[in-house]
Amino acid sequence: MKVNRDIETASLDEAIEMFQQEFSSRYPESQFLIDGEGYEDEDLDLNIYVDGDEVEIGKYAAEVSARVQQQTGYFILPFILPLESYPLSAA
Repeated sequence: MKVNRDIETASLDEAIEMFQQEFSSRYPESQFLIDGEGYEDEDLDLNIYVDGDEVEIGKYAAEVSARVQQQTGYFILPFILPLESYPLSAA
């Protein structure tokens, strides 16, 4: 279900930036790549390349996503991937 855009206070680009800034405050070595538009309810899929406990990082990413959605109305679905799999061509 898409969120009512009447509550929107930021653009999707601003929502992505909010997500990246908050996530990077805890995991500064993380890298991000947009994986296109969402497939279902999400507005955007975001690949996050970072090393660490995947479950712990995934929980944190979900918390950040929920805060960003609450503030902007955009649902960013994060996917946690190993930092070593970050494509060199994107660097």
